Amino acid sequence: MSSKVYQADWLDQVSTSIDFRRAQSTQLADKIALRAQSLQGQDRDFLLAMYRDGHTAAEIARLADLDPRQVRRRIRNAIARLDDPTFIFVITHLHNWSTTRRRVARSLFQAGNSNRQTADELNIKIHQVRRHRTAILDLYNASNQPHAPAPNRSWQYPK
Repeated sequence: MSSKVYQADWLDQVSTSIDFRRAQSTQLADKIALRAQSLQGQDRDFLLAMYRDGHTAAEIARLADLDPRQVRRRIRNAIARLDDPTFIFVITHLHNWSTTRRRVARSLFQAGNSNRQTADELNIKIHQVRRHRTAILDLYNASNQPHAPAPNRSWQYPK
C-alpha cells in the first residue's frame, strides 16, 4: 500500500463533493454575489470569483498567489459579515450619516476591520471609532425594537 500525499490545497483535489459552494442553491449563490457588490477590497473579488464566476478556492488562491486555506478563511469571514443583519442596516442607512460615521461604518462593517485598524486607516482616535460604532449599533437596535406606546406621565391627583 502506498500513501498519497496531497499539497496544501488537498481539499479541492480529494473530492468535488466536499466543495460546499456547489452544494448551495443557485438562489443563495446569487444572493451572496449580489451582497458581495457592497464589500470592499479583495474579499469582494474572492466572493465574486467563487459565487458568480464559479472558481474554486484553489483556483482563486493560484491567481492571487495566496495559500488556499487563507482564501477559504477570508471567504468564510466575508460571508459571515454579509449574513450579519447589522451589515444590511449599515448599507441601507449610510447616506443618512455624517462623513466620519460613514467612513467608520464602511471600515468596520464593510471591510471587516478592527477598531484599531479603522482608527489607523482613518487617522482618528480609537475612542472616536468606539463612539461611532456604539452609535451605529444603537441606531440598529432602536430600528429593530417594536414601538411601545409612550408611558403615561400624567399625574393622578388623589380624590
